[in-house]
Amino acid sequence: MAIAAAAEDLKALLSPEVLSLTVAEKLPWDKHAAIDFSEAIDWTFFGGALHSTPHQTITAEEEASLHQKSLSALKILGSLGLANIDITHLLEILLPPPADPSFPEQALGLQLILDQAPRELLDGPLDDRWVYGYFGELSAALAQQLRALPGGQSPHSWARWQDSVSLDYFVWVRLWFAAPIVHHETLAHEAVAMAEELRVLVESECGSGARDPYRDLPNEVRWDLYGFPRMLEARRGPSRGEDGKSSLIAGCFWICTLLDVHYPILERYGRYPYRNSVLGRVSTLDEEEWLQKAKFFKSPPPEVVKRINEDVGAGRWSPIGAEL
Repeated sequence: MAIAAAAEDLKALLSPEVLSLTVAEKLPWDKHAAIDFSEAIDWTFFGGALHSTPHQTITAEEEASLHQKSLSALKILGSLGLANIDITHLLEILLPPPADPSFPEQALGLQLILDQAPRELLDGPLDDRWVYGYFGELSAALAQQLRALPGGQSPHSWARWQDSVSLDYFVWVRLWFAAPIVHHETLAHEAVAMAEELRVLVESECGSGARDPYRDLPNEVRWDLYGFPRMLEARRGPSRGEDGKSSLIAGCFWICTLLDVHYPILERYGRYPYRNSVLGRVSTLDEEEWLQKAKFFKSPPPEVVKRINEDVGAGRWSPIGAEL
């Protein structure tokens, strides 16, 4: 099934309304109000609730429709094969021209569909291979294509957003544009650069005293090989003020730290060891030691690993949602 043949189906499923709704689901904050980053981070990463931050969640009916259309689109894209998907063509099919005022939000919606929707909607026993080995590649290709656009067309530049959203909101925009770069195993240096761009922007916009103390830590602390699993296991967000809330500065710097702590793993191993079992890879002894010390990541059942290894060896993909 060539992408040209799937174009109309994809356009119907991933309409401008659906892409905008995708952004609203993932970034439910008031676009102009201050955000309590402690609450927002807890909701985004650790399953907490929203109370103090102004927000508007989508309805249950909207969510059900969005998930159904997103899953259908992912299955179509999965049926094409990575070699048959031209990212430039996909952009032309699904997004307005880069100069269009709606382009930044629409591009973010498509990025979220490719990067986050697989993680949230694909729950079959074999689907983690699709998440990392297929849609992770597709999402990173889209992110690089967007990042290569000239400055005036870039959908993740502050200039494209500053007249319509607060800097608080924009920090989340940048997080989700950076996520597929951070998730990819060969783009570690680019991921660090994107985190640094966000850090510098907030330091510049917030003025004197807004320097991220994380950048001044000793290298062995800043680039801790176990920093990522420790942050996940701690389930603790940024520091809070006397009002019990976390400011833009504290929240942004926590997010930048979360992005950066992926880097030491890739610098050491050239890949994320916790993905080996779902990508048909054999862990080295060094990786096995890291996994044991990290403790946070669990391997899938042996029968799942066996099936994935068989699929990888045969050069095939079991369908999305397939049972063993």
